[in-house]
Amino acid sequence: MSSNKIETRRKIDEWFDKHTSKLKDDLGKLITIRSVRGPEQEGAPYGAEPRRALQLAQTMLEERGFAVRSFEDIVITADLGPTPPTLGILAHLDIVDEGEGWDTDPFVMSEKDGKLFGRGVIDNKGPAVASMYALHCVRELLGDLKQGVRLILGSGEETGFDDITRYLDKNAPPPCVFSPDSEFPVVNIEKGRFAPFFGASWEKDDTAPRIISVTGGKTMNIVPQRAEAVITGMELSVAEAFCAEYSAKTGVEISVAPDGDNLKIIAEGKASHAARPALGNNSQTALLEMLAGMPFAPSASLRYIQALNRLFPHGDYNGKSVGIAMSDKATGELTASFNVLRLTEFEFAGNFDCRSPACADETDLPGITEAAFKREGIDITSFSVSQCHHTPEDSPFVQTLLQVYEDYTGNPRECLGTGGQTYVHDIPGGVVFGCAMPEDDNKAHGANEFIDTDQLILSAKMFAQVIIDMCG
Repeated sequence: MSSNKIETRRKIDEWFDKHTSKLKDDLGKLITIRSVRGPEQEGAPYGAEPRRALQLAQTMLEERGFAVRSFEDIVITADLGPTPPTLGILAHLDIVDEGEGWDTDPFVMSEKDGKLFGRGVIDNKGPAVASMYALHCVRELLGDLKQGVRLILGSGEETGFDDITRYLDKNAPPPCVFSPDSEFPVVNIEKGRFAPFFGASWEKDDTAPRIISVTGGKTMNIVPQRAEAVITGMELSVAEAFCAEYSAKTGVEISVAPDGDNLKIIAEGKASHAARPALGNNSQTALLEMLAGMPFAPSASLRYIQALNRLFPHGDYNGKSVGIAMSDKATGELTASFNVLRLTEFEFAGNFDCRSPACADETDLPGITEAAFKREGIDITSFSVSQCHHTPEDSPFVQTLLQVYEDYTGNPRECLGTGGQTYVHDIPGGVVFGCAMPEDDNKAHGANEFIDTDQLILSAKMFAQVIIDMCG
């Protein structure tokens, strides 16, 4: 590094030494807000809690002297330097449902062994606060900038990005944009996504033994940790034997207990982000596999459960049984994770989350999937599909980010691909920069989500350096 960069880094280090405690305090305040999208309210299109998270972030920015603009109560922005900005930083303050299995309260940030725990510390409130403090640091160190930077904080990332889509319909993105919503060094390729909704209905029957209901995951982009079924007309000892067999077979803990005149079966697996389903253990597909093999009387609900098990056998993370497995060198394998299911005695509805490699852009994923489901008598009711996003590695912006990463960590500079999608997916030239380190599993979308405290502060320092290198 040049002497100027060494001096700049020294100043950034000193600044964060003084402000780390306050940064953690602010993050802790945001963690207390359960900013899961909810019913629309007046002044809160995504519900009261996502709006409250935006309002708190706005207060934090205004306390540091930034003028904050609100867009339709779903996005806030803060600028440093002249406009229009050259650099944009996009983060989000909404979160996924907390799920189960936490060792601590997910909405009270805790620190243990150098790690911060709480829902949102890595995805994405921690990186958002790191970005806020990076702006504050640069303003105090440099004052004004030659080029502008804009921090954009949204509240609908986890439920489809419609907040940023609406914002960008009326506001052009800066020419250089990064989102700290995945991992370092730089993610310049994001897989496409295919998300079908499907179901069926039938006449209720009263055969016994039979399945009364199945309740799986609630969120499309989370591998479900817990799934339940209620059955009737079967001896407890028979059900217990199947639970023991399939617990051993799948690695999902499956138990059964009396529930009035019925039996309730509970499957406890391991949650993970749907972009990396192999990091989890899908309770829903394990439960379906067991139910499909149990001695129930013939019925329509059993036939559909067996059909779903054929389409999504436990451990098939690549869509092989649906017929959509594929891969390429640049973007890797397709992943497919069956994450949401509600089944009653006369209908079911579900959806799965597919992250598709670049080669899938030349195929008919909806057509192949629809044909496979039709053979099982299941209708696809709707779907969304998007193609891969790719920003060239040799772009000056990407090279700037890689250089900052190398300078601050000493690790090799490289670009990565991911199955996850972020705010930059449809922004030309957009990339991801942070905040997880390569190969780290920060439990995003799962229980005990965490970020290493030093890593959070290092990320903020790197964001400050990027702002200076791009705009100073």
